Amino acid sequence: MAKYLQIASTKNVGFEVFCYQLVVDKTMQADAFKKYESPEQLRADKNNIFNDVITNQNFRFNSSSTNIKLKLLYQKDDMYYFKISTRRKARIYKEDFTEDTIDNFPNIIVAINNNPDVQKIAIQTTTNPFKDAETVRRFIIESVDTKIKNHSHSFYLEPIFDKQDFWHFVRKYPNQITQLNFSFISPNLANISKNFTIDLKQAYEDTNMHKAKFEMKAEEGSVLQITENGKFVNGLVSYIADGGGADKGITAKILGRRDVLNTAQNQSEFTIDDKFIKANN
Repeated sequence: MAKYLQIASTKNVGFEVFCYQLVVDKTMQADAFKKYESPEQLRADKNNIFNDVITNQNFRFNSSSTNIKLKLLYQKDDMYYFKISTRRKARIYKEDFTEDTIDNFPNIIVAINNNPDVQKIAIQTTTNPFKDAETVRRFIIESVDTKIKNHSHSFYLEPIFDKQDFWHFVRKYPNQITQLNFSFISPNLANISKNFTIDLKQAYEDTNMHKAKFEMKAEEGSVLQITENGKFVNGLVSYIADGGGADKGITAKILGRRDVLNTAQNQSEFTIDDKFIKANN
């Protein structure tokens, strides 16, 4: 565990941001765990359960394609900073002008904010250890979901984007959008669902639904009328942009085209000076 942060350079380090949700399986048996007597009690303790999963000494990020090393660098309150690495081959050039190949273990930072009103994960963006942040997202889901299912939860981790990306898309195709498809996760974050115009929470309470899709489709040969001041679509877009989407979140069909288009390509990102993440050994 790092004790201090070391000022070492002025290089900027980029991160992509994702939002996670912990959704209880309401079909749990009342006596499944001695500690909980109802799904409501279990849901109230979801972030403590998540904490226990990721801080367990046996917890690992697992991938079917590579062996991943994990180290908890620093933890304070609801914040966790992990370093993850995997083995790669690196070519080196020797003094006698010959070449050699050695094992190399490039690493990245994964930061987790487990505050019940936040629930975000930031993944350092670099192509050295892994192809991209999406690769890391996939094995985080696989690793956490496997463990947290033992506690009657499902784990979802979805990208955050600027909702203006969607409105840029609408302005790019004026009077051409024939269909919009919205995919959601049942909300358990009040701050991202406050403007949501569909009562997904009630649907979840009534049915144990974890995911939902909503399709808007114009009459054949016609188009949808989508305006930025429309409360219904704005609520849907805001919820998905803040991390409540599932799969691709929002997709669209355009008049005269057969393909389905993703309406938001730009992931929410930020950069920090790497002197703030250089840790003493």
